[in-house]
Amino acid sequence: MKVFTACGPYVDFVTVNVSSPNTERLRDLQGAEALRALLVRVLERREEMGKYTPVFLKIAPDLDDDEIEAIAEVARSLRLDGIIATNTTIQRKGVKSRIRKEIGGLSGPPMFEKSTRVLARLSALTQGHLPLIGVGGIDSAETAYAKITAGASAVQVYTALVYHGLSLVDEIVRGLEARLEADGYSQIAQAVGSKRGDWL
Repeated sequence: MKVFTACGPYVDFVTVNVSSPNTERLRDLQGAEALRALLVRVLERREEMGKYTPVFLKIAPDLDDDEIEAIAEVARSLRLDGIIATNTTIQRKGVKSRIRKEIGGLSGPPMFEKSTRVLARLSALTQGHLPLIGVGGIDSAETAYAKITAGASAVQVYTALVYHGLSLVDEIVRGLEARLEADGYSQIAQAVGSKRGDWL
């Protein structure tokens, strides 16, 4: 609350991150009761500030269907501005690196499928009534488009920028234009969620 109070008047949006695996017991706040209590306080503080600052919720990819459904219900009932799906994973399935047992969040391509399945599940539950931001393993126009067709209104890239540099953004944008045209769409909104069934 202190950060929101101090920064709220100056930022375009805030993210309530209850999903970092690097902060002890933070993920416990993803439970419906604790999450609702936290978000209610955040939204009350926003009202007190007198400035409408969009509030997004960032969740983990390591959730089961019941947990995802509960989060979607809380987010919709409180009329959040969107959900960021997802943060890093604590699972190491399919990772062959010699340092795979290190503690902490894993990002990049190994979490692409897991995070996209969570995204698609949220998309099915919210039916377009809540903006979703797709994150996790995006390193090309192809993976960005997969997130969009799974239900993302926007995408976020981070790990791939370290490996490919800022020019990746332009490559993704140009690639998305080509994919939209190939699928007969004139704008991104038409593609959002169009293939989410592939991930459910």
